[in-house]
Amino acid sequence: MKTIALFNPRSGSVPADSRERLLAVLEEVGHAGAELVETDPEDQEAQLRALAAKSPDLFIVWGGDGTLRAALTTVGEVTSNLLLLPGGTMNLLPHTVHGQRGWEDVLRDVIRSPRRKSLPAGEVNGQKFYCAMLAGAPARFAEARESLRRGDLGKAATEARVAIETLNNLHLEARYGDGYTFGGARLPTTSMIGAIVGPLTKAGAGMEVAALANPTTGGAMNVVWSSFFTDWRNAPGVEVAPATSLEISSEDDEDIPVIADGEPAEGGSHVRVRYIEDAATCLVAA
Repeated sequence: MKTIALFNPRSGSVPADSRERLLAVLEEVGHAGAELVETDPEDQEAQLRALAAKSPDLFIVWGGDGTLRAALTTVGEVTSNLLLLPGGTMNLLPHTVHGQRGWEDVLRDVIRSPRRKSLPAGEVNGQKFYCAMLAGAPARFAEARESLRRGDLGKAATEARVAIETLNNLHLEARYGDGYTFGGARLPTTSMIGAIVGPLTKAGAGMEVAALANPTTGGAMNVVWSSFFTDWRNAPGVEVAPATSLEISSEDDEDIPVIADGEPAEGGSHVRVRYIEDAATCLVAA
């Protein structure tokens, strides 16, 4: 059985001895001959395509939400035997798939008793996301947060100033629909709009869109990143609605900053989001 295990040692919770620890668990579950590969920070997607071309029987990916999203989008189109392991800071995607479990337990349990699971996704300007996307000021605040997490205080301060400017000056208009027609349903004009898919929605399925009218700096920072899925949707001034499509435009035709599953995504002055019921497949424990 050909097994490839790709790991990202730069992800938030992947340890320094990741290769040794991954090898030890793979040997324990009978995959001693697996090919272990470190992610290429220069061109991760090209690396994923090249590895998928080897047609492995099992493809394991250990990293953060961005790495796992890239694997689902690239490798998931080639093989359904894709195993995602939590290795990021938030681990939103693997937690929706495997629950709140460590990577070792997930790896052992899935290999011992695997089954395939279909995953829904959203698509923002042609790029898939499997948890959530944020448009407007929260995307800028997320950039500042990541710089702060890396210890780059100067860059974080500069990005925070840009985020506050975006919060005060960017005016986004959004309308949403059921996937067939736009019935004129609109979200309040704001600088903060998001979309959530799958288990993270209140209904546990489909897609929800949300906007915060008259956002403040404190409110914007509260959105980034985990609270977007919990208390933020219950805060005053937030409008949430189920939808299968969303269109966002800037009043002044400005570029709209976007992040999808924690990674920057293509924006522009017009952002289109649509819901995909069966977007990818991965392995979970039976």
